[in-house]
Amino acid sequence: MSGILSAKSFDGGAVIVLTDGALYDRDGVLLGVQRKVAVSDRLPLAVAFRGNVAFGETVSQRIILSAEAIGFDRMLLDLDAALPGMPESPNLEILIAGVSESAGPVHRMFQNRPVEFGCAPSTLIDPGPMHWGFGTNGEAISLQAMGIAPPRKGETMQAWLARHAVAIFENFRRIKVAVDPFDDNTDRQHLIGGVLDMTVVSPSGVTITQLHRWPDKVGMKIDPLSHNVRRAA
Repeated sequence: MSGILSAKSFDGGAVIVLTDGALYDRDGVLLGVQRKVAVSDRLPLAVAFRGNVAFGETVSQRIILSAEAIGFDRMLLDLDAALPGMPESPNLEILIAGVSESAGPVHRMFQNRPVEFGCAPSTLIDPGPMHWGFGTNGEAISLQAMGIAPPRKGETMQAWLARHAVAIFENFRRIKVAVDPFDDNTDRQHLIGGVLDMTVVSPSGVTITQLHRWPDKVGMKIDPLSHNVRRAA
């Protein structure tokens, strides 16, 4: 599966979401590159997904339409009540970043994979200050192990993520993960690539900035070892 990283700003005034854009088949061959974030035209609301693309696009649009019709907070309440009936497949993880009428900028996530994949399935979860949605090879992961320095004095979360986003995603890009985590027979491939987008959701609206484009080729498997990415200072 692809990658999602979401974080609340230090002052609580925004949510920053990082996503890649690789679309691939069951053999890990890149089929195309597209933005994996849907944005409301009427609200400061963005929905990112990883997993099955068609399912992710459908669920994202339903969340947005619901929020536009009844408000963000009521949408979350209705979604929380409906999630126990969510299909168990195809696999999907959703990250919602929006502005609550009662709490300001927040992020929430849910997924339909078994609990061993990181959290309770079909349950709306507050991930805390930061959400890490990446496939792994089972090894422990930390920013220190990646060589990512903490924010500089006075540096905003948005600026810090913009500075280190490529290095963070490059770390996970180099890890081979199962193309289908539900199927032990699927191959393990490099599945993060295409582009790296930063979405910022705040009371003033939603902005999306492309931070990086990898030299991945449609029709070929992603090969992160074929190039070098310069690490931020």
